[in-house]
Amino acid sequence: MRSGRHGAARPPVGVLIQQDRVDFALFALIFVVALASMAFSGPGSAVFWLALVPMVATVVLAFRRIEHLSRLELRDSEFL
Repeated sequence: MRSGRHGAARPPVGVLIQQDRVDFALFALIFVVALASMAFSGPGSAVFWLALVPMVATVVLAFRRIEHLSRLELRDSEFL
């Protein structure tokens, strides 16, 4: 049998975000710009509703990036 971690033990999210700060900083920037455009345009504008697309996409991409980084971390820890 192999030694090491068993099950779905994953590293903390903060550690994963620190590994790839640039990507997560860009995700945060996209989210903030979309939120600001929503705040300044108002719900009667098409910009308000179109800003929902990058906000949802940013959340999905950030979640997928965290999952990818955690899989890489787990794969790397198996070789130790």
